[in-house]
Amino acid sequence: MDEENTTFQGATIAVEEETAEQDTPFDRLESRIDTLIEKYEQLVSVHSQCEEKMAGQEARIRELEVKLGNSEQQRSEIRTRLDALINKLSRFS
Repeated sequence: MDEENTTFQGATIAVEEETAEQDTPFDRLESRIDTLIEKYEQLVSVHSQCEEKMAGQEARIRELEVKLGNSEQQRSEIRTRLDALINKLSRFS
Protein backbone atom coordinates (compact mmCIF):
# COMPACT_ATOMS: atom_id res chain seq x y z
CA MET A 1 0.00 0.00 0.00
CA ASP A 2 1.13 3.54 -0.64
CA GLU A 3 1.87 5.72 2.33
CA GLU A 4 1.27 9.42 2.70
CA ASN A 5 2.96 11.49 5.37
CA THR A 6 0.79 13.93 7.29
CA THR A 7 2.27 16.58 9.56
CA PHE A 8 0.30 17.72 12.61
CA GLN A 9 1.88 20.19 15.02
CA GLY A 10 5.43 19.06 14.29
CA ALA A 11 4.64 15.34 14.38
CA THR A 12 4.82 13.31 11.19
CA ILE A 13 2.30 10.51 10.92
CA ALA A 14 2.37 7.91 8.15
CA VAL A 15 -1.10 7.37 6.78
CA GLU A 16 -1.83 4.45 4.49
CA GLU A 17 -3.66 5.42 1.35
CA GLU A 18 -6.57 3.29 0.25
CA THR A 19 -5.78 1.84 -3.15
CA ALA A 20 -8.38 1.06 -5.74
CA GLU A 21 -7.22 -2.55 -5.68
CA GLN A 22 -6.97 -3.53 -2.02
CA ASP A 23 -5.79 -7.03 -1.08
CA THR A 24 -8.71 -9.28 -0.31
CA PRO A 25 -8.46 -12.59 1.50
CA PHE A 26 -8.79 -14.25 -1.92
CA ASP A 27 -5.86 -12.18 -3.24
CA ARG A 28 -3.70 -13.22 -0.28
CA LEU A 29 -4.72 -16.86 -0.75
CA GLU A 30 -3.89 -16.67 -4.44
CA SER A 31 -0.50 -15.12 -3.64
CA ARG A 32 0.30 -17.84 -1.12
CA ILE A 33 -0.74 -20.57 -3.55
CA ASP A 34 1.48 -19.02 -6.24
CA THR A 35 4.37 -18.99 -3.76
CA LEU A 36 3.75 -22.64 -2.86
CA ILE A 37 3.67 -23.61 -6.54
CA GLU A 38 6.99 -21.83 -7.13
CA LYS A 39 8.56 -23.60 -4.15
CA TYR A 40 7.14 -26.94 -5.32
CA GLU A 41 8.62 -26.43 -8.80
CA GLN A 42 12.00 -25.61 -7.23
CA LEU A 43 11.82 -28.77 -5.12
CA VAL A 44 10.92 -30.87 -8.16
CA SER A 45 13.96 -29.46 -9.95
CA VAL A 46 16.25 -30.16 -6.99
CA HIS A 47 14.77 -33.66 -6.66
CA SER A 48 15.45 -34.33 -10.34
CA GLN A 49 19.05 -33.16 -9.96
CA CYS A 50 19.47 -35.40 -6.90
CA GLU A 51 18.10 -38.40 -8.81
CA GLU A 52 20.54 -37.78 -11.66
CA LYS A 53 23.45 -37.43 -9.25
CA MET A 54 22.43 -40.57 -7.37
CA ALA A 55 22.13 -42.54 -10.63
CA GLY A 56 25.66 -41.46 -11.54
CA GLN A 57 26.95 -42.46 -8.12
CA GLU A 58 25.22 -45.85 -8.35
CA ALA A 59 26.84 -46.44 -11.75
CA ARG A 60 30.22 -45.51 -10.27
CA ILE A 61 29.64 -47.90 -7.35
CA ARG A 62 28.88 -50.73 -9.79
CA GLU A 63 32.09 -49.95 -11.71
CA LEU A 64 34.11 -49.99 -8.49
CA GLU A 65 32.50 -53.25 -7.37
CA VAL A 66 33.49 -54.86 -10.70
CA LYS A 67 37.05 -53.55 -10.32
CA LEU A 68 37.18 -54.84 -6.75
CA GLY A 69 35.98 -58.26 -7.87
CA ASN A 70 38.62 -58.33 -10.60
CA SER A 71 41.31 -57.27 -8.12
CA GLU A 72 40.30 -59.98 -5.66
CA GLN A 73 40.35 -62.58 -8.44
CA GLN A 74 43.82 -61.42 -9.58
CA ARG A 75 45.06 -61.50 -6.00
CA SER A 76 43.77 -65.03 -5.59
CA GLU A 77 45.46 -66.11 -8.83
CA ILE A 78 48.73 -64.44 -7.80
CA ARG A 79 48.58 -66.12 -4.39
CA THR A 80 48.06 -69.51 -6.06
CA ARG A 81 50.98 -68.94 -8.44
CA LEU A 82 53.22 -67.74 -5.60
CA ASP A 83 52.34 -70.82 -3.54
CA ALA A 84 53.27 -72.99 -6.52
CA LEU A 85 56.59 -71.17 -6.95
CA ILE A 86 57.35 -71.50 -3.23
CA ASN A 87 56.63 -75.23 -3.45
CA LYS A 88 59.02 -75.54 -6.40
CA LEU A 89 61.75 -73.67 -4.52
CA SER A 90 61.22 -75.72 -1.35
CA ARG A 91 61.92 -78.92 -3.33
CA PHE A 92 65.42 -77.63 -4.11
CA SER A 93 66.31 -76.65 -0.59
